[in-house]
Amino acid sequence: MQHLSQTATNKETIAFSKWLKIGLCFALPSVFLSAGNMSPHNYKPLDSDLSEYQKLKAEKSEEIFKKICKTVKDTRKAPTFNFIYNYQGKPYYNAYYSPSNNTINFGEGIYDLAAGIGSDSLDIVATVMAHEIAHFYKDHGWAHAFGKANPGSDIENNVKESMYDSDDRARMEAEADYFGGIFGYMSGYNTLGVGGEFFNHLYDALEIPDETFGYPSRKDRVSIYNNSKQMLEELIPVFNTANLLNLVRRYEKASMCYDHVIVTFPSREMYNNAGVAIAQEAMSMYSPEELKFVYPFGIDLDTRLSNAGTKGAGESKEDKRLRLAKDALDLFNDAISIDNEYAPAYVNASLAHSLLGEYEMALGLANKAIKFAEINSDKLLIGNGHIARGIAFALSDKKTEAKKEFKTAETGNALLASANLEAVTNNVFASLFKKKVSEEIEGEEEMIADVGMEAFEVLFDDQADYKVTEIKQQNEKRPETVVVTIEEEDFDATLVATYSGPYSLNEELEGFLMTKANYDGETARGIQMGSSLAEIQKAYGKPTRMLGGSQANFLFYESTGLIFLLDAENKVTRWIIYGKVK
Repeated sequence: MQHLSQTATNKETIAFSKWLKIGLCFALPSVFLSAGNMSPHNYKPLDSDLSEYQKLKAEKSEEIFKKICKTVKDTRKAPTFNFIYNYQGKPYYNAYYSPSNNTINFGEGIYDLAAGIGSDSLDIVATVMAHEIAHFYKDHGWAHAFGKANPGSDIENNVKESMYDSDDRARMEAEADYFGGIFGYMSGYNTLGVGGEFFNHLYDALEIPDETFGYPSRKDRVSIYNNSKQMLEELIPVFNTANLLNLVRRYEKASMCYDHVIVTFPSREMYNNAGVAIAQEAMSMYSPEELKFVYPFGIDLDTRLSNAGTKGAGESKEDKRLRLAKDALDLFNDAISIDNEYAPAYVNASLAHSLLGEYEMALGLANKAIKFAEINSDKLLIGNGHIARGIAFALSDKKTEAKKEFKTAETGNALLASANLEAVTNNVFASLFKKKVSEEIEGEEEMIADVGMEAFEVLFDDQADYKVTEIKQQNEKRPETVVVTIEEEDFDATLVATYSGPYSLNEELEGFLMTKANYDGETARGIQMGSSLAEIQKAYGKPTRMLGGSQANFLFYESTGLIFLLDAENKVTRWIIYGKVK
């Protein structure tokens, strides 16, 4: 919940007057709501006339505006933001995008109305703000600009008519509700959760008719937000599946799933994780001798919820891995452009620069990762940032500095820090990256709550509550893919079906079972939540490989088909079993 508490609000409580009626501003083709008095645009109160709370309202509103604009992946410069203060003691309940001077204008009365609702106040401010921002980024001002470019012509007259057409205006308002809700949600505000409730409150408070010229009906506006929320919730299983495929080196399938989500929800986590998939594919093209260190490329398992391209003719392995590293770096930069304080993307960008031999850039980005991770007191990410610095130092033949970084990283990520310290000291750790399983102890089949890969398909018999997502074929490398998920009491089950060949006759099924965080069972060899790294290695031997994440480290036992998730203290927080489904 986003809320700005302020004790002074008692003196500035909104008094709704009976005279407040809807007053549409037809001169502005994209208005969120137009109720109340019209505050003069040239009204600029002196700083000394403003209360501290008014200054804070303007500051927070502009902060929300900038955050949402930054989240929208668009190269155009954002409009200018204006905070319009209440005039002569009367609240200004208006917010609008003006294409004539490319401004977003936000009334103080809207902020007061949001504050009066309660704990969701900043989410509501973001809902209104994102709606107006969507008008700009969805090109709803094009008609105004097009008409001005053709003065005195039939084109200008036709454009003016369309600006006043009820159906056209309603369509633009509906689009702004929809995309604004998505933009705000991507920025970290619960716009989709509060949007419907806010509209009901708004229409009641300002006595706006349920059916209003140039706007979707009240019922439809509420539905847009509620339906958008449901749509995004349906993408969560695809995001989670992409993460699972990423972990088990199904990079093309993972990228396809990330791309499917990015079309609707191009968030920082999507770009970050898509970049990790490509970066890991690049790493798979290095020999153990070339790749001596454990790179903590981190996928982000949480969301406020790319494709590597085709191989060029005659492209060498060395050229391809460099191209993949650059493609991954582009995606990490996309994530940073959405949120320039997103520590996981800085860690990953630093590592990508190290793969490219650009060590000074790697150090600078690692520094930023550490800075933002420290702000959030994220021990694991702080450790990963120091590991990224250590790798950059080691690869530039500064072993003393590298050792210091790896030792510093041990307090945040002891598992990967000690492994890299061993590598820079003895140069023996490269064996963990060999594709051939090394020193893994084989044993009986793994199950979660008595379900394993042998009985996986039984889960999907007579089930009425599983979720299905179909992703259409793009090319031979990206065939038709179906993701099916079920949530059980003890685990989440995911089935990934891939169909290729003529008439989609060839079916490949892969299954994943992931424990719930509160699962009280144990693995086939007695490992349970909270078990230590030493206990895991005693039961299963050395892992085939390791991967550092943003919220967890991952230990892979590929012969067994088992992945352990460990926290910063090297304690088990979850585990996954996976494999082919017969």
